[in-house]
Amino acid sequence: MILYLLQVALVSGLLTAWYYLALRNRRLHGYNRAYLLGSLALSLVLPAIPFHWTAPVFAGKQVFAGTLGRVVDLGRAANNAFPIVTIACWTAAAASGALLGLSVWRIVQVYRLKARAKAVKMPGYTLVETDDPRTPFSFFNNLFWQRDADRDDPVNRRILRHEIAHIRGRHSWDGLFAQLACCLCWMNPFFWIIRRELTVVHEFIADAATGMEGDTEGFARMLLQSLNQGRFLQPVQGFFQSPIKRRLIMLQNTRMSRRSTLRKTLVAPVLLAVVVLLSCSKTPGGHASDAANPDAAKLAKEQLDWKTRKLIGSSVMEEMKKRADAAAAAGMSQMEYKLMMERKLQETEKQMKQPGLSQ
Repeated sequence: MILYLLQVALVSGLLTAWYYLALRNRRLHGYNRAYLLGSLALSLVLPAIPFHWTAPVFAGKQVFAGTLGRVVDLGRAANNAFPIVTIACWTAAAASGALLGLSVWRIVQVYRLKARAKAVKMPGYTLVETDDPRTPFSFFNNLFWQRDADRDDPVNRRILRHEIAHIRGRHSWDGLFAQLACCLCWMNPFFWIIRRELTVVHEFIADAATGMEGDTEGFARMLLQSLNQGRFLQPVQGFFQSPIKRRLIMLQNTRMSRRSTLRKTLVAPVLLAVVVLLSCSKTPGGHASDAANPDAAKLAKEQLDWKTRKLIGSSVMEEMKKRADAAAAAGMSQMEYKLMMERKLQETEKQMKQPGLSQ
């Protein structure tokens, strides 16, 4: 589990670094949304896939595998002396449960608010009129609106279209997925960064759908309509929830970058590098720490030497020599003779009782 969490942090860190380097604050809103969601999914899935390559990719493979292995082994050694790892795992699980419970409670509060308010069915969404000061915001197909706000006002019409864009874009599903990933892997800082960036990208998409691009004055008027209340772990999409400065800059930037295609295609070598690093942290047939653990290798050598001494000291070798002579006289093929010898060795090992070896 510790190795898996380290690999999740490695994958998410590399993908987040590339996002900040090449994609952040670019007019690639749809692509960035898919990239951030894919980063969360790949960070959780790729470490669980056994990438076992028959040949080393580069000379540092064993060094990288040994580094991760030593981190895990240090945790195991500390846990043998005192159950630190066990306590940490239970604490992390409790924290994840608390965050999940808080998220569920927030969602319940949203539906309680809907139950107490007046709900009107509209084409494609449900308009919920309430006096809650956190409005306007949307959650799935529900658009929560200030009761005394005039929907015919030009500024309010833009805010309304903005929230409808969130609903039509199904941004609540993205938010719930990112929230779930952050609750389960709350110790991974890159997940929280991805979640925050995904929220900002949602606002970019809704701003573009509203037709506010280039109209910073209209956007400023909308900001004067309300104050940012701040929502920690809030699953809803709020108009005044994201960084205002970045939205203003994006509204002013109406030019499409000429290198947008290059920025998209260069994700492929980034993913290849991620797979290579993951393969370097795994070895065929076992845990990464097995290849870098000298104690395990020493124990395996002692067991092999002990079996060899038992075979030499017993009458098995003499019997095998007789069988070899008989096989040669009978014209037995080399493969048949090898299979016969392997069966005999396996039978002999089963009959032997291995003594306890000192650790």
